[in-house]
Amino acid sequence: MRHLRFTILLFSLAVASGLKAAEADSVITLDRCIELALANNMAVRNAANDTRAAVELRREAFTKYFPEVSATGMAFWTHNDIFQYNLLDIIEIGFINKGKMAGVQAMQPVFMGGQIVNGNKLAAVGEEVARLRQQQTLDELRLTTESLYWKLVTLKASRGALEAAIATLDTLDTQVKVAVDAGVAMRNDLLKVQLKRNTYRSEMVDLDNGIKLVRMLLGQYMGKGADWNFDVDDAVPEAVPDFPAELYMPCADALPLTTDYKLLQKNVEAKKLEKRIEIGRNLPQVALGAGWFYHDLLEQNHNFGALMVAVNIPLSGWWGGSHAIKRKSLALENARNELTDLGEKLEIGMQDKWNSLTAAHRKMDIACEGVGESSENLRLNRLYYEAGMSTVTDVLEAEASHKESIDSYIAAYGAFCVARSAYLIATGRTAAGSDSGDL
Repeated sequence: MRHLRFTILLFSLAVASGLKAAEADSVITLDRCIELALANNMAVRNAANDTRAAVELRREAFTKYFPEVSATGMAFWTHNDIFQYNLLDIIEIGFINKGKMAGVQAMQPVFMGGQIVNGNKLAAVGEEVARLRQQQTLDELRLTTESLYWKLVTLKASRGALEAAIATLDTLDTQVKVAVDAGVAMRNDLLKVQLKRNTYRSEMVDLDNGIKLVRMLLGQYMGKGADWNFDVDDAVPEAVPDFPAELYMPCADALPLTTDYKLLQKNVEAKKLEKRIEIGRNLPQVALGAGWFYHDLLEQNHNFGALMVAVNIPLSGWWGGSHAIKRKSLALENARNELTDLGEKLEIGMQDKWNSLTAAHRKMDIACEGVGESSENLRLNRLYYEAGMSTVTDVLEAEASHKESIDSYIAAYGAFCVARSAYLIATGRTAAGSDSGDL
């Protein structure tokens, strides 16, 4: 364990030195990273706009309760009188060749077969669906942002480990040069060390490009642009984090908390309301109204008020309406089936996420043990080489194995962090950061 602590401390210091060399404008934590992404990402803004549109649709539906008020006006002139009479085939009489008419009326729905009530309920469900979809967008963005964040952390840690490996080869190169000059080692041994070091230097170029790419993607997700010069605050720890057993939640308890399951429930509710609306279209509709009207058709001003009752019975609509109602009933049945079927699949997905988290922690534990073992193996091979009991090839193989074990631990740690967040989100909980205030 002492060698493990020393090794990880070594590449952690290398990471820290890289941070200093980069001279980043900002060093941000994971929570800050997620906060910026939720505030600035275009997908989040579009989801918020969709929610606002659903709110306006609900408000529009509420106006159906109010009277429908309309005003009309008309003026006309004709080249012949509108009304013409031939009196006893002797005299032709005509009148009204111009005039003005105007009116204002209001119709108040009294009974619309439940269409207005259920239409408002459906609009309210639509608003809730929009908010749930907005939450889905937030969760997806949060998980993607976390994945990129930990990818950057692990890439930087891998770079630090590679720097440590190159430093080890630099020391070995000096030792072999002394041995070659003393005639106790062959020049071929020196070439092997230098070739291995060049291989690592080439890997460093790829790592630097990968770090730049992930940093640009993360900067874009945070709405800061791909050119934002920043660094992350976390590093790969030297000790394996404890297994988060407290995070486990029974699938049956977690299911009602998930956004996906809530959407399935809202779909069933929406189908019920759509069926009721369809039934309402085939029921009698009653409205009361009042109006004021004016005309001067006989060159005299006339105005009057009126009370009105309107009754509409869709007789012919019943023929096709029954089929439409059956279609809505079948759609409702399908929604209920989806609620049951997809609900079971969501539970399976939760358990799979927990299994992945468990496996990720186990792999991280195994990888950490491998770092300790490879560190000791490298130390012994270097001692044996200095004592003339092993070859430089043995040292190089031990160094490669050591570096590979560190890379495995770093990758396992990143996978564990992402798996933990994925499980929390899958069970209807927030992984990190804060929710958008626009919900």
